[in-house]
Amino acid sequence: MDDSSDKLIKSEIRGRKVTYYLTSEEDLGSVKSNSLLGDVFSVLASLAAGGIISVALTRITGIQLGQETTNVLGVLLWVFILVTAIFATFALYFHYRSFAVIRKIKTSGTVKSLRSENEEEPTEAIAPAKQTTSATPRLEILKAEYWTPNARLDVTQELRDRIVDNRLVEYADNTIKSDPDKGRGKKLTIEYRFDGITVTKEFTEGEKMIIP
Repeated sequence: MDDSSDKLIKSEIRGRKVTYYLTSEEDLGSVKSNSLLGDVFSVLASLAAGGIISVALTRITGIQLGQETTNVLGVLLWVFILVTAIFATFALYFHYRSFAVIRKIKTSGTVKSLRSENEEEPTEAIAPAKQTTSATPRLEILKAEYWTPNARLDVTQELRDRIVDNRLVEYADNTIKSDPDKGRGKKLTIEYRFDGITVTKEFTEGEKMIIP
């Protein structure tokens, strides 16, 4: 085989991108318990559905069944249908609760990286990146928008001016700057960096935000 064929094969190594979500032990426990209960009721609903199929097949294939037996099978069929509906409802409910907690975790904020994008890996010849001076602010607002699907308003500088002692306590409302879309509910999305960790959070209009 010609060695030139090796040129057709190209390899590339890419770093894996990992997103971390801010959560608590309570949220994780809620996801685990709701997911477990949802799985249990899903199994029970499947078993009850199997009972429906068994009874239905017995009625269809049972040529010489007596009237009493047919009546019993009819009652069993409706019982299995009712039980299946109840178990399926509980399964859907607990799975929905689990997904709702997961959505809550995802909207609570994400850690994009453990160091700033422009920060280089420390080497033996230079000081660790953790070294900071007292003049360096711990909290930095990278980008902030007050918005609706129809309009967006940049409020980055306004929120930067309201940081006090590396902490931002404010309400997400029109007093930050102005109303970008009158008559519609707004949201406030903030991307900030605190002690080298980049986080994105979203607040609804009127909600109190405390950062970090």
